[in-house]
Amino acid sequence: MEQVLDPEPEEAFSGDFVAAESTSRWILRLARRALLVGLALSVLFHIVGLLISARVFYGIGGASATGPDDPPGLALMRGPELSDLMAGSIEVISPSSGDLAAEFKEVNPEQPLDVPRDPSLAQSENLESSGALSGAGNVSANESMGDGLGLGGGGGGASFFGVEATGNRFVFIVDISGSMSVGGKIEALRSQLTRSIQNLVETSTFSVFTFSDDAAPLGNARDWSQAIEERKRWARKCIAALNPTGGTAPINGFRAAFRLRPRPDAIYFMTDGEFDPSVADEIARLNTQRIPIHCIAFMSPESEPQMRRIAAQSKGTYTFVRGARP
Repeated sequence: MEQVLDPEPEEAFSGDFVAAESTSRWILRLARRALLVGLALSVLFHIVGLLISARVFYGIGGASATGPDDPPGLALMRGPELSDLMAGSIEVISPSSGDLAAEFKEVNPEQPLDVPRDPSLAQSENLESSGALSGAGNVSANESMGDGLGLGGGGGGASFFGVEATGNRFVFIVDISGSMSVGGKIEALRSQLTRSIQNLVETSTFSVFTFSDDAAPLGNARDWSQAIEERKRWARKCIAALNPTGGTAPINGFRAAFRLRPRPDAIYFMTDGEFDPSVADEIARLNTQRIPIHCIAFMSPESEPQMRRIAAQSKGTYTFVRGARP
């Protein structure tokens, strides 16, 4: 019996085979593409990594900023260059002693200053024999009526009736009692006090106390005045208006001076008359800081024992002025 095969199953098998083959090819193509993409990404990643490494370790692509904690770089020098450097010498030009002598003039520290002498003044006395010229704010008595040239240290200094002092803060305690009205005394005081303040440098400060029966600050200024031109003009006007009257009682002027803050570097004390001996004891009690007091007896020796005592106790100086022109 002849067997007749059914053609439909064969066609179905053939179709399934073709479909399977198409799927395999598609998967293969996808795998190839994925592999190519992976290879490309891998190559790109390695290139980027190499560039970053080269920039970090070798500085390729520009200099990198280094912080304060970065290790110092190492500079290499070839052998011939190092040999040439070691074989050479560094030339240092030093001035000879002859050159230095030409630049600087020899100064004799013992040579006195050339200060013009005023024939109207007698020779001033000082306390060198008693050791009163030592200590801060010391002064030297000058025979001339000094112009306040600022010979003291620190760029400051003052001069009053020829007595020069160092420092930057100066107090003037001056006599305007009735006896100052004769013999041109008050005119001389006005002239010397004005000159002293006028010649102070601007970095200095000053305070003036006048006394007769009592003491009062010049122009009612109870604190320091800066030695600027405006205050100097003010002082000139106030000094020009001083008129002598009354007795001789300086102690309140000293009390006001010792209350000043900061403290004075030096105090000038000038009088033409005798005062109570207890004043010296009171000044010594008040002057706990040993501020030098430079005592000037003007045209009258009556106060000399007390003035010498005040100067010695404070490490200041005593000066007697026989007379002076205004």
